[in-house]
Amino acid sequence: MIEHEDAGCGLAFCLRCLKAGHQVRYWLRPGNNQKVGEGFEGLQHIDNWVSSLKWADLVFCTGNDQFIPKLDYARSQGVKVFAPSAKSTALEVKREKGMQFLEKHGIEAPEFEQFASLKEAEAYQRKHEERFVFKTLGSEEDKSLSYVGKDPADMVARLQRWQRLGMNPKGPVMLQEFIEGVEFGVSRWVGSDGFIGLYNEHFEHKKLLSGDCGPNCGEAGTVQKYAEDSPLGEMILAPLEDALVELGHLGDIAVNCIVDDTGKPWPLEFTARTGWPAFNIMLATHQGDPCEWMRDACEGKDTLKVTTAIACGIVLAQPDYPYSKQTKAETLDVPIYGVTDKNRRFIAPQSVKLAKLPQMVDDKVKDVQMWATCGDYIAVVTGVGKSVRAACGRAYKVIDELSVPNLMYRDDIGERLEKDLPTLQAHDFATEFVYG
Repeated sequence: MIEHEDAGCGLAFCLRCLKAGHQVRYWLRPGNNQKVGEGFEGLQHIDNWVSSLKWADLVFCTGNDQFIPKLDYARSQGVKVFAPSAKSTALEVKREKGMQFLEKHGIEAPEFEQFASLKEAEAYQRKHEERFVFKTLGSEEDKSLSYVGKDPADMVARLQRWQRLGMNPKGPVMLQEFIEGVEFGVSRWVGSDGFIGLYNEHFEHKKLLSGDCGPNCGEAGTVQKYAEDSPLGEMILAPLEDALVELGHLGDIAVNCIVDDTGKPWPLEFTARTGWPAFNIMLATHQGDPCEWMRDACEGKDTLKVTTAIACGIVLAQPDYPYSKQTKAETLDVPIYGVTDKNRRFIAPQSVKLAKLPQMVDDKVKDVQMWATCGDYIAVVTGVGKSVRAACGRAYKVIDELSVPNLMYRDDIGERLEKDLPTLQAHDFATEFVYG
């Protein structure tokens, strides 16, 4: 496992593979959190992932911001690498290429204008009355800088603020046409010969606070489902299958969309890698060995088995998430109480290690080996059910069993689907979802 994420997003997958009887070598990027996974039996931390390529039956990485060209070369030498290629990565990290890729295959995308600087983007917005969405385009830029302007004045104010703070991106930026509608995404796994498994339809909750308030934190929680029938997948992803194989893509490919009031889906952006917390939620509905299907996918086989139940995932965090400006010492060794043999399978640990900490045993304080934090992105708690309400309710039931000082999480994941599902289903989308 090559871990790109400072939060240790791949830890839960590593532990699942260990439990299934596999040997796991876990590489953490220098400068990132080196405490992730510390103390878990059988998890071997390594300093050099390149030297393990020949040893591994499968190489899996959690991101696409580094090492992809090296992994492309390793794949050409016969190493089973389940990861995007450099060409498919460009669909995400160079957003204009993603939009061009869609248009090339007959899929209409929102119009956008590209600029060399924030100053140029500001000047353009001042001359236009339309509402825009701001996004970066450079391969090394922070994608969390995406911003939806409430109106032209709001967008100009945001661009001015970033300039005052010296946050001028190194690469180009874009202003994309704003489209009113319901946000709805679809993904599918890609093997060496094409799609495997079912489409996965998903609803992301990107804001930190309940009611979709506060800063954008990527995903605070998600509701998703492997769908036997996905009109959105057939419209947006199916036309891209052969081209994705030609690009050498392996792994998950997702497109986030807005479905407007006429029922037209507008693709906004690609995620050309495994998504987080999405993959940890997917694992809650996967059946059988957690990783053998990945190796099979590298050989053109489709052995992925899943349930089609609705799954919910909720991110647990502690201050100062999502900014992560505190030192590691300030987020280290906070006890995670309430983890049991019964609820452990519903908790995907992220910035977690094992440590000896005080716990009540037979009415006495004893130091015992237990889960402890080693960062601000603690875990993803999952729930599965026949309806959105049931899946989310089961996840929240597990959260109620946990106790972490200053624990942060949204308490409304899935609730907006009570309104959004009928809107989408009137246009024959998301028809396999049931709210309650």
